Amino acid sequence: MTTFLAAKTDHDELLHHLLMDKLWKMGIIVGVVIIALIVMAIVARKVGRR
Repeated sequence: MTTFLAAKTDHDELLHHLLMDKLWKMGIIVGVVIIALIVMAIVARKVGRR
């Protein structure tokens, strides 16, 4: 019984770690996309003024 509980908590930690890893990677991608959009908007405004 104790080994089962230990295995369960270990599995939950592994799932949590994988989820955090996915969220972290998604967060980086979203952040890069937002920065790219802001940069494009600034460049578009500068080009539009000329």
